Parts: sequence; C-alpha cells; structure tokens
Amino acid sequence: MANTPTKKMRNRVFMVVFTVLLAFTAYICVRLFDVSIVNSEYYRSKANNQQLTRFSINANRGTIYDADGKILAQSSTVWDIILSPGDIHEYDEDKAEEICKGVAEICGVDYERLIEECKNVKNRHYIVKNKVDKETADAITQFRIDNELATYSIYANENTKRDYPNETLASSIIGFTNFDGDGVYGIEAYYDDYLQGVDGKIVTALDAHGGAMPYQYETRYEAKDGNSLYLTLDSTLQYSLEKNLELVLTQQNVQNRACGIIMNAKTGAILAMASAPAFDLNKPAALSDYFKAKLEKYEEELREDEKEYTEEEIEELLDQREAVYRETQWNNKAISELYIPGSVFKVVTAAAAVEEELIGPDSYITTCLGAADVAGTKIECWNAGGHGDVDLQLALVKSCNPAFIAIGHLVGARNFCNYFEAFGLTEKTGVDLPGENTSIYVEYDRMGPVELASSAFGQTNKLTPLQMITAYAAVINGGYLVTPHVVDKIVDSTGNVIKTNGTNVKRQVISEETSAAMRMMLENVVENNGGSNAYMAGYRIGGKSGTSEKLDEYSQANMRYVGSMCCFTPADDPEIIMLVMVDEPMNGQIYGSRVAAPVISAVFSECLEHMGIYAQYTAEELENQDTTVPYILGTHGLTAISTLKTYGLNYEFVGDENGTVVSTVPGASLTIPKGGTVVIYMDDSEKKTSIVPNVIGMTVEQANAAITSVGLNISLSGGAIENENAKAVSQSIEAGTEAYRGAVIEVTFFLNDETG
Repeated sequence: MANTPTKKMRNRVFMVVFTVLLAFTAYICVRLFDVSIVNSEYYRSKANNQQLTRFSINANRGTIYDADGKILAQSSTVWDIILSPGDIHEYDEDKAEEICKGVAEICGVDYERLIEECKNVKNRHYIVKNKVDKETADAITQFRIDNELATYSIYANENTKRDYPNETLASSIIGFTNFDGDGVYGIEAYYDDYLQGVDGKIVTALDAHGGAMPYQYETRYEAKDGNSLYLTLDSTLQYSLEKNLELVLTQQNVQNRACGIIMNAKTGAILAMASAPAFDLNKPAALSDYFKAKLEKYEEELREDEKEYTEEEIEELLDQREAVYRETQWNNKAISELYIPGSVFKVVTAAAAVEEELIGPDSYITTCLGAADVAGTKIECWNAGGHGDVDLQLALVKSCNPAFIAIGHLVGARNFCNYFEAFGLTEKTGVDLPGENTSIYVEYDRMGPVELASSAFGQTNKLTPLQMITAYAAVINGGYLVTPHVVDKIVDSTGNVIKTNGTNVKRQVISEETSAAMRMMLENVVENNGGSNAYMAGYRIGGKSGTSEKLDEYSQANMRYVGSMCCFTPADDPEIIMLVMVDEPMNGQIYGSRVAAPVISAVFSECLEHMGIYAQYTAEELENQDTTVPYILGTHGLTAISTLKTYGLNYEFVGDENGTVVSTVPGASLTIPKGGTVVIYMDDSEKKTSIVPNVIGMTVEQANAAITSVGLNISLSGGAIENENAKAVSQSIEAGTEAYRGAVIEVTFFLNDETG
C-alpha cells in the first residue's frame, strides 16, 4: 500500500508553494513599481526609441533689418535630401541601383558613392545633399512617388539657409553664421540667443523591422522662428561710407585697411560702420580682391626669396597667410583694432583745459618755434618753421604740438588721467558687438613729463576708433558720454517688441558751456583761411584731423602713418558725427586732412539731405554757386546775349550774331561756373577745340588762368578752394586731350598739411 502524504506533509508543501508564489508575486510587483514608477522615463524612452523615430525641423533665424525696415539678413526654408539604406534594404532592395541612379541625377552627386552607402544597412540617415532648393526637394518626392518607394527610403527634410541680399553691405557689423546655423561674427553672434528659434520635430512610428511608418502615423511639431532685429543702421549712409572707403584704399594705396563710423552724437545710435575692404557675407571664406592682391604679392616674395622654398613649403605658407587674411577681413577694425589717434585727440585735451578754466579760446598758450624741450627731450611740431604766438583757437586750427604740450602741462598728469578715464578711454564702450578691444594707455603712476606731453597731443595712448568717436561726441554734444549701440529693438515672431536699446548716458564729463566753446572752435578749424578739405558750402561743420606715427611698429627710417579725421554737423547743434581712419596710406599723402577728410566730405555731400540736414547758404556762398546753361537754341543772337547775362554768364559767338542759335558749348542744362563763357554757334560750322592743359599741383589762381586762357571753363571742386595753399589734385578731362572750346573742366583742390 503506497504511502499517502500526511496532513502535515501537505501543509508543508502548501507553505513552500505559497511562499514561492508570494515571493514571485512580490518580485513582479517590485519590478512593476520600478518600471512604471521609479525608472519609468528610462523604459519609456527605450520603448519610444524602439517604436518611434524623430526628424528635426530647424527653426528659421530671426530677420535682421536696417533702420528703415530693409532686409539685411534673412533665413529661408531649404531641404536636406536624406537616403535611408536600412529602409531600402527592408522594402526596396531590388530597386537600390535605380534609386541611387535617380537620386544622383536629381541632386548632382556621385552615383558610385550612393551605391556604396546603400550597403550600410544599419544606417537610416545618410545626407545625400544639404540645403537644396524647393525644386530639387519636389523632384525627389515625385521620384519616390513615381517609383512606389517606401516613405523614408529617400525623402526631403526641412532645413534653413541664411541669406544676405546685399552681399557685402555692413559685413563687419552683421557677421555671419556657421554651417550649423550658429552666429559666429558680428551681431549674428552677439544676439545669437535672440535670433535662434526653437527647432520643431516630426515623430513617426516604426514598424516591426525598425522602418519608418507612412505619414498617417506621424506627428508634426512646428518650429518656432527666432526674434528679429531692427538696427540703427541707415543703408544709404552705410553704402556711401563703404563706397568711399573702398576708393581711398585704391587712391592712397592703403596697406592696413581703413574704417569709418557715423553716429548720432546725442544718442550713440550707430548709423553706419564699415571696415574696408568689405567681404561677401554669402561667401565669407572668399578673400576680397584687396587681400587676394596681398596674397599674390606674398607668393612672389616667397618665390624670389633666397631661401628657395619647395613647392610644398610655399603652399603651406600660403595657406597659413590666407587664413590670417581671412580672419583679418572678418574683424571689425572700428572696434577691434587699436591705433594712435594723433591730433584728433587734441579735442579731449583742450576740453579738459577749458573745463578746468585754465584757458579760453583766446588765451595765449606759448610761442611755437617748431619744437619743444620736455625734460631734455626734443619734441617737434609738424611745422618745422613753427607757428609763433599761439592761443587755443590757433592751436587747434594749426594743430600745434608745442601748444598742446603746454596745455597738457597746465592740466597736469593727475587731471589729465582723470579726464582720460571720465571720457571712457580706459574701458570698452559697451557697444552691442562682439570682439570689442580696449585701450592701451599710460597710467598716472607711470606718467612723467614726456609721457604727459606726448599724450596731450595724441601720440602715445592707443584707442579703438569707436572709443575715440564716443569721447569726441561727449566733447561736442553737451558733455554727455553715451553708450554706442547698433540694435534699436528686438521683435518676436508675432511682432511684439521684447527689448529696446535707448540712449544710455553714462555721465556728464564737461559742462554745456565748455561743450559750446569747443563746438565753436572746431567749426573755426574747418572754416579757417578760406576753408579746409572738410568744408562744405551751406553746411556748418566742425572737426579736427590727426596724423600719427606708428612708433611701436616701425623705425623712423621706415615710418608708417595713420591719417584720421572726426567731423560733426550741424556745428551749433550736432546730430551727426563721423570718424574716418586710414591705416598706412602709401601713396605720398599721410595727413588725416588729406586722406580722411575727403571721405567725410564725400559721404556728407551724398547723404546729408537724406538725413534731413539741408544746406543754408550765405549770400556770398550763393554768389559763388555754379549755374546751368539756359536753353537758347533757335533764339535770336541778341536774345541769347540777354538770357546769358541774366544767368551771369559770358559768351563767344561763332558766326553771325544777328542770326539764330544753332548749338552751344556747354549744352543746355549743363553745369557751368558763374562768370563762365558759353560758346554760341550761329551756323553749322565745325566746332572749335583747345588742348586741355595740365593743372595738377597748381593753386586755384594758377589753374584758373591756365584753363580759361585756352577758351575752356573751370569748375572748382573741394572744400579748400578759397584757401591759398590748396593745390589741384585731379582734373575731369586728362591733360593733352582735345576738347571743344567752352567745355567745363572740373578741378579738385586739396590741402596737404596737418591743419584742420
């Protein structure tokens, strides 16, 4: 008889089974708690990764506008063409070659490369081509539909592309983005967090093989575009500034670039800022012609060098130099490079002395004999003959170094350093641009008599052009040091203003009375002795030029110079202030009044009316204005004489003056100086001609005599035409050319010295 389990044994088995079941149940509960509560995100993520896939939709960066709402930078939608070898392997393996061939033709890529990529079946995201246009993207979509391919075998994924419609305009201000769409230079970098949007995404389900499901199984989360910037820049001023800076590069053979800044003197709003040469924002890696020429010259030097470099060494050195030039052309010279300002800085020294009531405009300062002795060191004036007895007004007009050495001594080292700091010259201006540099200057504990003397006339401390114009603005705007800025406001994608940049006054450095006195004296600098290169009839302009030696870089035997000038208008109530700096002009002229002033004059003449600043001529200026030839064709000779006299013009008849007028030289509506001569032809006689004389280097009086003596008219150009020291630098018709008698030759006159 078999043994039957006793009740005790059955109870024991039951307890073992129950315990095991209880333990298993507890383990399951613990695991469920861990999976669903403690580590729920981890397991949810794993499940999503197995069941879902995501595609990013890049957000468009915000648009950058100028002050008038013109687009300077804008993002547009483009597409990346994506190939999925995994999906092709799962669904379209027999069509792989056909797919690769079609995609290669549409996108213009290498077919063999695509075939090779299709072998990597683990890859589901191979970028065939980045940032293609809509036409290409649509062609890829149609190709997929026509060939009944799996949804994600080949497809177009949205991306964005940054476009700069004006190419080089404001390149050093705007900057650019890298391949990933991040700002790396200019305001693109400084305001990157505002410009960047929030990327969207497409989430789609995966099938059992890991392939993306069709569109009905996907969810789309739209991207949020970035904020837009409205700048203080005026595109008209910016274009004019860039154009004239590019001209000075060529005309003066400038070796180390040039830059300019136009600013609202009261608010600090930057209306234009340029470094020349500019570069193409759409192709920032490409060198400008200016740097291409430098690179070619460098290659010539390498090939002619006695070291006899190998081709490999030459290529390596050229690559290195090209990288340096590329980085240099990206740098905003106006804020990132330091220069010795020279005599432009004298306005700061003068303002400090006037504010401290040490001198006034008519106060005698010193007798300039061409040099000054400072603690045993001889410091020369630019005018070796000296200026004689000098007061403050004359010291500014003549830019007399010994006079400013004396003024610096009056102010004293302690006060000089205090004002240097108060004018913001020991710190960055705070402009909303990346890469701003700060000054190198002599501190009080190192400032001896020689350092004070040279600092007083601007030949020691090194500043950025932006620091200099900001300090200069404080001298003439009532004494207020303001923070310069290039962005006016930031607007979100729905049009709401989320941030504004208004006027930020740091402090008042000098009094309104001192500022008014400085404006008056600086206006006299421009108008002195019949005008300077910056003078413009009908406009009240104040300014000061400067020429500095690059003592820390070159020996006296090989010295190079920086010419600069800073002007403002209207002189009695400044709205616009402009600084131009020309670094290492090598065409024979070095003075700021010669190389920088013409740039300012050209920009002002092109743009002041655009800015709402109009000429207000004196009676004398109106009397000297050019006129136009009236229409007298077909009139009787006597009538023609009467009309020309009304216009203040002389005449010369060819043929019978009792007949009717057949033609004139100059022709009707053409500009001619008052007092000029119109040649009147009363028949079809062959027009008389004259040989144009060479007047380059002549004074106004000499050039006028030379041109009018051969029956031609002269039109005087340049702000210094009333100055007896002005010399002709160009003429509109080349010397030796045959021209019709009566033709107008425009001759430009400039001063070439350190004054005004």
